[in-house]
Amino acid sequence: MASLSKYKEYKESEFVGIGAVPKHWQIKRLKHLGEAIIGLTYSPNDVIENEEGILVLRSSNIQEGVIAFDDCVYVNKEVSPNLITQKGDILICARNGSAHLVGKNICIDEKSAGHTFGAFMVVFRGKYWRYFSYFFNSPIFTSQTGMFSTTTINQLTSQTLNNLRIAFPSDKTEQENICNYLDDQTQKIDRLIANKKAQAEKLKELRQIEINNAVTKGLNSKAEMKDSGIEWLGKIPRHWDINRLKNVTHVNQDVIAEKTPPDYEIKYIDIGNVTSTGEFLELQEMTFSEAPSRARRKVKHNSIILSTVRTYLRAIAFVQNPDENLIASTGFAVIDAFENLFDARYLFYQMTSHIVVERVIANSDGVSYPAISSTKLGDIKVIIPPKEEQELISSYLETRIQSIDNLIKNIEAQIESLQQLRKIKIYEAVTGKINVNAYAEATA
Repeated sequence: MASLSKYKEYKESEFVGIGAVPKHWQIKRLKHLGEAIIGLTYSPNDVIENEEGILVLRSSNIQEGVIAFDDCVYVNKEVSPNLITQKGDILICARNGSAHLVGKNICIDEKSAGHTFGAFMVVFRGKYWRYFSYFFNSPIFTSQTGMFSTTTINQLTSQTLNNLRIAFPSDKTEQENICNYLDDQTQKIDRLIANKKAQAEKLKELRQIEINNAVTKGLNSKAEMKDSGIEWLGKIPRHWDINRLKNVTHVNQDVIAEKTPPDYEIKYIDIGNVTSTGEFLELQEMTFSEAPSRARRKVKHNSIILSTVRTYLRAIAFVQNPDENLIASTGFAVIDAFENLFDARYLFYQMTSHIVVERVIANSDGVSYPAISSTKLGDIKVIIPPKEEQELISSYLETRIQSIDNLIKNIEAQIESLQQLRKIKIYEAVTGKINVNAYAEATA
């Protein structure tokens, strides 16, 4: 491959994130190169259940560099031609509860053209769309839009977007050289990332298989088995028992009092704070008066919290030595095992297994916001081995799962490094830190 040199002459751009650029390049605001278009405003009355209306693209449709059509909303409404996506449009998330999602974007291709987009989205439409698609995925974009949030919401306005500055060569051949170079480099990196993600998914599957096998069959492969009497469960060791969850645990036993002093500080767990592998993300600290009305469930040592809304998220966690002021959302069920029947960690592993998770999902009501009632949750059947055997299973799984998780984290670190390399290559090319013209000649 031809070595990538610098351009002969540079000039200072004097703009954050851009720095020095090739002397012959231009620097312009986006409003002089295209148009920022705010998406369609619609009400719940405009939403229809079938595909006879027009599909509205939202932030959730932007997935891993493609437009995904598995979470679709259709509206029965007259839509301006200007609000219909075209090939080359840059679709950008302009408003979201999570600041890091604001600015998430994708370039519309032929397959995803012809739809409209929601009011929390914005489209940038300009003639240099291939070059723009890389600009919007470079650190320059995020560095210039560092003030996404206001005092109450995270958002990117059309005015902010229009005033962003971009450096670019006016010569179309040079633009094409940069885009072709980045197409080649990012595709190579994306293939590596895809391979790493596939490896991580295989390990996650292995993790789940280990849990499922241990909590339903035990560790003794020679144990005498019996029919559980439950179609979706199959056979279990003969000396194990089965009972309904409500008969062997306390569910939602304690809540924080309504008369709690307004200035009492709490640490709040919402569904978004728990990963699908049971890890806590950063908790929210607030006073009781500031807390949402759903911040009510008390948790204690060895509590298991399981999301009862949006159950497909599989947000389930095991609480160990919590602070006294740790409070969970009412979107969780707080489950405390009867100590004479359960090793709490074993019950946690069982609650994360397919046999329980799939029952929770199957018994949830609702399509876009599925939830399971406390009655249906309590009726789910769980397996009860002798407590001594539960402790052995817990110890085995703790060691085995930790080993698998370490492998997953190592792969995820490699993926993060590759993603950083991707950003660096884009940044270097779209700011002219490297001259890719020689590369284009060598690969022509």
